Amino acid sequence: MLPRKAHSRLLASLALVAAGVLAGGCGDDNDTADQPAASTPAAPAMFAVTATSQGKKKKALEFPSTVKAGLVTITLTNQDTIARAAGIARLVGDHTVDEYHKVVSKDGGPIPDWIEDGGGVYTVPPGETRSVTQVLAPGKYAITDNETTEGDGEGESLADLGAKGEFTVTGPASDAELPAQPATLTAKDYSYKFNGFKAGKNMVRFENTGMELHHAVIFPINEGKTIADAKKMFTSDGPPKGPPPVDFDKTLSTQVIDGGIAQNIELDLAAGKYAVVCFIQDRKGGAPHVAKGMITELAIE
Repeated sequence: MLPRKAHSRLLASLALVAAGVLAGGCGDDNDTADQPAASTPAAPAMFAVTATSQGKKKKALEFPSTVKAGLVTITLTNQDTIARAAGIARLVGDHTVDEYHKVVSKDGGPIPDWIEDGGGVYTVPPGETRSVTQVLAPGKYAITDNETTEGDGEGESLADLGAKGEFTVTGPASDAELPAQPATLTAKDYSYKFNGFKAGKNMVRFENTGMELHHAVIFPINEGKTIADAKKMFTSDGPPKGPPPVDFDKTLSTQVIDGGIAQNIELDLAAGKYAVVCFIQDRKGGAPHVAKGMITELAIE
């Protein structure tokens, strides 16, 4: 549910590796032949999305019309020649995907209360498949591709070219919980907290504990530059003087999630220092959260 223009000019080459990771249940090693077997967590429902293309002017997302409420793994397979994405949001009341797309396409505009939850899969390179796992509440959902034809925030919106739609999450609300992960990335109003990260592939629980919508855009900080340099660039009105303090080509990101929502994802991070940034505005509209100090350094050893 990322507003397309809110940060696209800064994100030249986003490449998110997003995979839902589920931990299996563990039984007792002792002899428990006379006791009931330990229960195994239910497998998540699968929601498979395919990004397709008929030339530059006709884009689509193919997906089931329904999925059962509860733990769901959302998988995006990109059959296009450009990067694709599949963001989702729950629509409360009698609202449509077109209304939703119109709202989130406005720079800094208000985000109404009828848009909730969020999530989905961020940028998937051509020919690849990536996933996230999250708990979906019952209701009607919008699904849109917030990438552009040029892949750098320029060109036409893929959602405007047809890559959008609606699906329904059916059944009663579920009490399912995301399995714990070795690493956590927690967003709040207005900062981030990290735990358990290491160099290489990280199985991560990304969670929003704030009241506002947040995402996490992770920029490698270039050698000789600091988090202060990155903050200055992202909060200034003009382009940076000289080489940028961050590496846009190796940027990772998540989709936008609401307060109280979490996803299990995979992030592959080399050793080094990173600037983790939120470019989403408050629900009432206004400046992006980076202008309120939501930029935090993540050090990976």
